[in-house]
Order: sequence, then structure tokens, then C-alpha cells
Amino acid sequence: MCRRAALLLSLTAALFGGGARLAAQALELAELERAALESSPLVTEAEARRDAALALAEGAGVAGDPMLELWARNLLPELTDRADTTAALEVEIVQPVRYPGKREAVRALAAAELGIAQAELDQIRRGIVAQVRRAFAALGAADREQRSLGEAHELLELLSATARARFATGQEGALAVLEAELALDEHDLLLDKVFAGFVAERARLAALAGARAETLPLLVGARPEPDFPVVEGPLPIDEEAPRFVTARRRIAAAERRVELARLDRKPDFGLGGGFFWPEGGDPALMAKVGVELPFFRRRRAEPRIRAAEAEVAAERAALEALELEARAEAVRWGAERDRLERALARLAGAVIPRTSVALDAARAAFLEGRLPFSRLLELQNDWLHARVELALAEAARFTIWAEWQELAPSPTKSPEATPPAPTEVQP
Repeated sequence: MCRRAALLLSLTAALFGGGARLAAQALELAELERAALESSPLVTEAEARRDAALALAEGAGVAGDPMLELWARNLLPELTDRADTTAALEVEIVQPVRYPGKREAVRALAAAELGIAQAELDQIRRGIVAQVRRAFAALGAADREQRSLGEAHELLELLSATARARFATGQEGALAVLEAELALDEHDLLLDKVFAGFVAERARLAALAGARAETLPLLVGARPEPDFPVVEGPLPIDEEAPRFVTARRRIAAAERRVELARLDRKPDFGLGGGFFWPEGGDPALMAKVGVELPFFRRRRAEPRIRAAEAEVAAERAALEALELEARAEAVRWGAERDRLERALARLAGAVIPRTSVALDAARAAFLEGRLPFSRLLELQNDWLHARVELALAEAARFTIWAEWQELAPSPTKSPEATPPAPTEVQP
């Protein structure tokens, strides 16, 4: 390992806690998903909104409180010149009564709002899991790229030493030594870039899991193998996925608002009863029925009805747009998955073995003086590029699966990965 790579490894140990943490368990996707769902502020917010909607639903449609009315008639007859009129006391209780169907409409709207809050919570949970999976895939790709770069760096150091030795004996020109040094410098720059990307992805994953980056293990566990239900073509979409459920429940809530706004044009009532005690006489039982006079109610209700109807149209259009977008995504996911499957098969079955054979042959030819050093560097870059492309293709395939899981017929929990042994990060 060159001095630059050794420096980066030392920096990694300093940043993330040193040797004591190197023996910690590897980062496992299932554990990260659980941590993210438990600690995400987005989940906490959605749960609080769900609880708020539940509390509002419990009190929706409750009848209004009765009103106690006390009347004293002819209380001061001297002031009104009504001394000939008997004083009386009247006690009434009036109960407001809403127009039939209004209370049921209020309860239906509250239930619809609660359904929206629950669907949004499910949607956020799936979205957070998808984010964790995408970040884990990117972290794993960066880890694999670092390890490939570490192997390539060792080979470059060996080739550079060989070029210097051949130059010292007059078997190779100074150009080969210069090319080797330039290759090492370019490799150091690339290693810096990949290491910075690894640190950034690790920090993003830690933020999603609700932890500090330095508390995460340095070891990256194996990525679970994605399981697709179809071999080729568009991936299936579930209309009962939380994203669709939320959109449909928004439509239902908007329709409940229209119904409630239309019922609001109807008058409410009042029922009352009480006793009347005239001075010096016996009490009498009274009953009262009242009704609102909706002179201005219609003028208030009509704009609300039009607004609610426009909201229904908007929510239906949003659902239609979501369905179109989902179908397009299903096609894109399927096409990209098919391309990556072919690329992975070609890389693992042909490109990587050929680059290994070509590099071994080129090293032997260079040592025999039959191949220029520049050509050897090209083949070594091909060898490295093939392995990096394999890591990126595997990560992209897993990312496609993670994105599809948000709309999949049944969300899949990440299985516990069982790798041969997690590999320590080698920047």
C-alpha cells in the first residue's frame, strides 16, 4: 500500500474511533432499517399527525351543549309603569339540533382525515426504508471501489518498482519511470475522491439511522440479493401501495367536504322546555321549537361548495398523474433492471476474467521487454475499470429494487445478509 493510501487508512481510524472500533460488528442493512424507522423525525412527525387526527375523530360529530336560560318578567314594574302586570320567573333549557345528516358527515370527514394520516405514515415508512437501502447500496459500491483501488495501488507500486529497476539496469527508458509515477499520482487523486464519497455516504446513512457517523462500524456488511418477481419487462405495481392509498383517501376526504358543504345550506334547529312561575300562581310547563332562518347561509355556503368540488377535481387529477408516473417508472425500472442483468452477466462472465488474463500476460510481456509500460498501464486500468463497473452495476440493480419496493405488491424486508466475511474498509 503506498504512503498516500496508508495515510488515508490512518485518517479513517482517527475519524471513526480508532482500533477499538475496528472489531465492531459490520453495518447490516436490516439493523439500519430498524434504526431509521425508530429514530427518524419524519416518522415521529407522521405519527404525531396520525395521533392528532385520531383525537379529532374521537370528538367529531358530538352534539352541542344545551343552554340554560333564565327569564325574570316584570322585574321592576315601577320603571316600566307596569304595576298592574304580575311578575313571573321563566326557566328554559334549549338543546341545539343539527340538520339530519350533518353530524354523520362530520364524523365521515374526520374518519377520512384519519385514514389519510395513517396512509401518509405508511408511505413515509416505506420511503425511509427505500432511502436507507439506496444509501447502503451507494456505500457498498464505494467500499468495493476502494478495495479494488487498494489492490490496483499495490500492483502499481510493484510495476513502478519494476520500471525503476529496469531503468537502473538500462533495460527501460526514463519514460516508463515517469509514466509509473504519473499513474500513482492520478491513482492517489482518484483514491481521495472515492474515499471522500465513502465518508459522505456513510454520514448520510448515519443521519438516516439517527446516529452519528463516528458511531457506525467501519465494516460494511454484504448487500442482500434483490428478488424481482418477473424475469424481464416492466415491474408490477400494487394499487394498494401507500402512495396510491393516500391519493385515494384524499379524494374521499374531499368528497366528504363537498357533502358537508352542501348540508351546511340546511338550517339547524333548537328544542327547548322549561317552567313558568307567575307571582302568586302555580308553575306551568313549556315547550319550544326553533329553526334557523337561513337568509344568508346560501351565500356563505355556495363558495365553499365550489371550492370543495374543485378540490375533488384536483385530487382526482393528482391520482391520475400518480398512476401515469408509476406506470412509466415500472417500465423504466424493468428496462434498467434488464440492462443491468445483462451487464452483470457480461462483466462477471467475460470482461473481468479477460482483463485478468490480459493483465497477467501483459505483466509477463513487460518483464520480458516485449510490451511498453504505457500499454501495461492501459490494461491495468481496464482491469480496475471492469471491477468498479461491476460494483456500480450491482449497486444500481439493488437501488432499482429499493425504489420499486415503494410501489411493490408486498414490501420485502431486507433479509439478514450472510456474507463469507465482511471486508474492512481499505481506503
